[in-house]
Amino acid sequence: MAAATAKGQWTAIRDEKTYQLGFIAQKTAKVMAQLAAKTITVKAADLTLHLLELNLNSALAEFEFLVYGAAQKILNAVFDLVKTAVRNVTGVGLLF
Repeated sequence: MAAATAKGQWTAIRDEKTYQLGFIAQKTAKVMAQLAAKTITVKAADLTLHLLELNLNSALAEFEFLVYGAAQKILNAVFDLVKTAVRNVTGVGLLF
């Protein structure tokens, strides 16, 4: 149960991270190509790249939160196993 919880959480984080970082990379490459082709102004490119920088900072903050949430879920699963083991061995149901 704890291993399945951990695997599911890390897979979800990896998928989200891959999507967000891929999006930022694609948009950055697009802006660079537009700038090279002179289909976007330097000012517009600068603004877009700053927005992408904010997006990256937001994504990094979200990843920290996702890792914290995943750790909590994994700990809960581990303690559920501990409670079950204690109840099976001693007959005492723990309240945590």
